[in-house]
Amino acid sequence: MIALLKVVGRIVVYSLAFVVPIVGLAGYGYYSTLMLTMPKPAALEIAETGDDALNTKPFDPARPTVAIVLGSSRTEDTDFLIPYELFSAAGAYNVYGVAPERQVYSTAGGLEVMPDYSYAELAAMLGHAPEVVVIPAIPNPGSPANAPILAWIKQQAADGAYIFSICVGAETFAATGLLDGRTATTHWGDIERIEQAYPEVEWVRGVRYVDGGDHMTSAGITSGIDAVLHYIAQHNGDQLAQRITQDIHYPSYAYVNNPQVEQQSASTGQYLVGLINILFHPVHPVVGVLLYDGVGELELAAAYDTYAATYTTKLVGVSPTRRLITTQHGLQVVPRSGFADVQALERLIVPGSRAHQLAAAELNAWSASSSAAPVFYLHANTPAEFAFDAPLRDLAQRENIPTAVLNAKRLEYRAGTLQTEGARWPVWLTIRPLLAGLGGLALALVLGRRWSRRARTSKAGPQTTHRHKPVAGSTIHSR
Repeated sequence: MIALLKVVGRIVVYSLAFVVPIVGLAGYGYYSTLMLTMPKPAALEIAETGDDALNTKPFDPARPTVAIVLGSSRTEDTDFLIPYELFSAAGAYNVYGVAPERQVYSTAGGLEVMPDYSYAELAAMLGHAPEVVVIPAIPNPGSPANAPILAWIKQQAADGAYIFSICVGAETFAATGLLDGRTATTHWGDIERIEQAYPEVEWVRGVRYVDGGDHMTSAGITSGIDAVLHYIAQHNGDQLAQRITQDIHYPSYAYVNNPQVEQQSASTGQYLVGLINILFHPVHPVVGVLLYDGVGELELAAAYDTYAATYTTKLVGVSPTRRLITTQHGLQVVPRSGFADVQALERLIVPGSRAHQLAAAELNAWSASSSAAPVFYLHANTPAEFAFDAPLRDLAQRENIPTAVLNAKRLEYRAGTLQTEGARWPVWLTIRPLLAGLGGLALALVLGRRWSRRARTSKAGPQTTHRHKPVAGSTIHSR
């Protein structure tokens, strides 16, 4: 019985020696990943830009107004930037980012955004509710911090606004109670969870968007493109919607008129790759994203929502100085660092198909700075492509193909498999925890053997050899 207990004890000890290092590595990896997704610096922690630098976007009373909501802590990048660019590109709407206060808010990927108007400022300018309110994905919509946002959305709906959610923005929409008894959709990866939380809503699968007549909800992330273009086609004509599609090189206009698709899902292997990235990718290279006046909103979304969302990269918005930057359609964003104080970067990503022209001065200043890192033009060398094509290819090459494919599915980008070059599996990330476990097991075996030797030596006691010598003067008698 004692021998059996010893065997069991050894098995337990050696199993723990193998498992504990892996768990420790996973814990550290999870913590480092969590730091990437924590709320970004508050407005007061961002360098002073001066009130005189704030841009006041024009208001045309003859045009309907689209108000796009910013969350209190974070807002999904593409969910916010898709409607901002597309409604602006239509040239038929006043388009504003709005929030409870006019201060800097953060997106999930790390882009810092200055809303165009606070709720009070927008109300004072319009004198009525905006015609359209767009809700991007906002974490924890039921939290006290988001209570003013829910209350504002409900009030705008009561005053006649058309409510339009993008992706998991449907959760915030549902949290207001305005979706009860109505049809809606949301991201394929979240629909089951949200359906359980809001069973009064009729959740629809296998569509890019649901047009509810007096409201609209889109499915995962880039499905918002189809939904916004569908709205524009209905209200401003199909010709305008097609012109915008061509301008952004979007390859999937067919979904604008027919939103039916096979419900998206991820394979076990793809989920495993995602888990490996979260737990065993503890080193996140720091990559800068150059912010400059005139950069496209969708191009910014492609940069921030491709790399950061894979939990493999930390993105930092940079410009020569920490001033307010105005995008192509008038949105103001704030860089996290200036060239003089930016941390060491692995490379500088330059988004935008017109970066060679619009960012020439910034890039000259970058090449002359002491912080200069290699420059990667994300879109300028392939200007005829959709904004998400290049970053997905680059992600496949720098990380691995499954990570890029999983991210394309997360983005609900269905144009085809663009990720053909790169590793077929994150081999090193898979080997690393196994090596940690084997190292712990080897150490336990070595220590166990040493302990066993010492125990045997202690049990045997000291070994002494006695030799009998004849005593002097003695006589040996034999018989």
